Amino acid sequence: MKIIIVDDSLLDRKLLSRTLVNSGVKNEILQAENGEAGMKLIAENLGHIAVLLLDYQMPEMSGVELMEALVKVPQTASIPMVMVTASTSDDSRAAAYKVNPNLAGYVYKPYKPDQLLEPIRSYLQF
Repeated sequence: MKIIIVDDSLLDRKLLSRTLVNSGVKNEILQAENGEAGMKLIAENLGHIAVLLLDYQMPEMSGVELMEALVKVPQTASIPMVMVTASTSDDSRAAAYKVNPNLAGYVYKPYKPDQLLEPIRSYLQF
């Protein structure tokens, strides 16, 4: 099962990936630089996705907009999703949970490894 990271920042994608690998995660990690590329990657790997890590704020298609599209489709609605964001406002958090009440987690950047792993540990292979 694969982990898909969707974040417009190459540095943040690398940091997320390195944090997972250094924590002993064995899942294959795929990366997309924006929501549109994320949609394509998700479609190509449907049925083989353990968890999605989505950046909240991205140009063109935000993580919330991507998640909104995914929860409307039965094949993708049940994929565990986590927002990983610098947006610490209660309004942003509430908006994310309004779009996806089953959101697996909402992690603030910068994060400690345990803060990232806690909401997704049960979906990962070690």
